[in-house]
Amino acid sequence: MSNKHTPGPWAYQEDSDAYTHIVRGPSNRFICQLNQSTSAEIEANTRLIAAAPELLEVSKELVRALELAYGIEDGYSDDRIYDELPSGSIATAFISARAAIAKATGEGA
Repeated sequence: MSNKHTPGPWAYQEDSDAYTHIVRGPSNRFICQLNQSTSAEIEANTRLIAAAPELLEVSKELVRALELAYGIEDGYSDDRIYDELPSGSIATAFISARAAIAKATGEGA
């Protein structure tokens, strides 16, 4: 999976005023600005966006670790993954992580 997005780390611009919520990347590169609002929800959304590159990388690492630990290969059906992993909750998390990675990278869309 190749990165097509601006590499991380991204950061919430802490010195934003109460109405401006900005995410910046390396070298202070502008990533995005959310709706001007004093809403705590908008600030939380901006902080979540800022964490996106790290969340994507950690998700990829966890999926790779489970694939290696349990011999899961590309193309395994969800049913087979449930059979291979030691619990249903781990299988559900693995399948959800793969789906989130695909959504973030545009793969399988």
